[in-house]
Amino acid sequence: MKLWTPARMILFTANFPIFSRMVSSLSFTSSLQRISGSSFVDNCSNTFFLGGNRSYRATQCLSSGKNNNSRPGKTDHLRRNANMNMKSGSGPRKIRNRPELYRADRVLANRGWGTRSESSEVLKQKRVKVQREDGKTELVKGPSDRIGMDDPIFVDGKKVPVIPLLQVYHKPKWVLSVMNDPKGRPTVKDSLSDFHKKQDLHPVGRLDYDTSGLLLFSSNGGLTQKLLHPSHDISKEYVAVVEGIVDDEKLKAQLQEGVETGEGTHTGELLEVSHLPETDSRDIWKTLRETLPQEYDAGDLEKRGYLKDNNDEPLSRVRLAVSEGKHRMIRRMLANCGHGVVLLHRERQGKIVLGDLEPDNFRDLTPDELEWAKSLVPTTGKKSKGNKK
Repeated sequence: MKLWTPARMILFTANFPIFSRMVSSLSFTSSLQRISGSSFVDNCSNTFFLGGNRSYRATQCLSSGKNNNSRPGKTDHLRRNANMNMKSGSGPRKIRNRPELYRADRVLANRGWGTRSESSEVLKQKRVKVQREDGKTELVKGPSDRIGMDDPIFVDGKKVPVIPLLQVYHKPKWVLSVMNDPKGRPTVKDSLSDFHKKQDLHPVGRLDYDTSGLLLFSSNGGLTQKLLHPSHDISKEYVAVVEGIVDDEKLKAQLQEGVETGEGTHTGELLEVSHLPETDSRDIWKTLRETLPQEYDAGDLEKRGYLKDNNDEPLSRVRLAVSEGKHRMIRRMLANCGHGVVLLHRERQGKIVLGDLEPDNFRDLTPDELEWAKSLVPTTGKKSKGNKK
């Protein structure tokens, strides 16, 4: 009978990986057996030596009280190590309420002042100052100095803007809520400044091509998901000009019960109804026809029922709130209630209101709006560009 020499054993385990795992586990077993006695192996080998997380299995065995031969103190370090490996995450625990500090060159580059190397160079030249929490301004000595991501920074005395968590944009009608369009139509990207482009701000959802109003731009992907997903029940408020004389009670009941569309049944809350004077209705129809983009054929739209030539048809203005935002959902809901949408405008999303912001312009959040937005930022998962470590 041939003896199992070390060389023969290595060859055998290389061809059969399952035996390699067994040999490795047995080696670990023998070490524990020397420390805590044979009963440890007898009690635990069936549950942990043929795969799985060794630390986890070791913890089960060490805490089971079955090891009668173990001597006090001999396995304490194994128990501590196993318990540490079972904890979620790795590395040292973070200290709560401790301000996050980052390399100065990284903060400067993340704000779009320049590349990482350009930021490093200007810091070496001692041209950068930072304002601390106590209001005092001090010189940043070099690229490796640690500062807060949102600390006020000045290069040659000029303040470097902080990356905004959200910005409010008034999207005009006949502008696409995308960054690029293969047909060459106007997009929101055309309105972005160099600062916005450097920060990689992205639109929070979309507004239809023929819809105007509030469109948020975000630098935090987790916040964007919170604002968009219907499970978070973030209300969006719209004002629509619709065809016909609206019956308040009837439309309110229809929206509360849910309106069936091609993409499912959707509910809404009717907030206000008013009937437009005849002169206003005529002006709206006239403006709609005159401002129609070149890619649309007015005659074709009339045949398909999207554009009316009857300037005497009465119009109503309705204000409603919904928590979903599917493609053309508001238009489909109101049309299925018997009132085709002529104009649609979004005025509010959550606690952020468009206000008197002019079309094709941006503004920062108010303190109350910013506080609300920060309360929605996920505490775990991916961080925004401005909060990266």
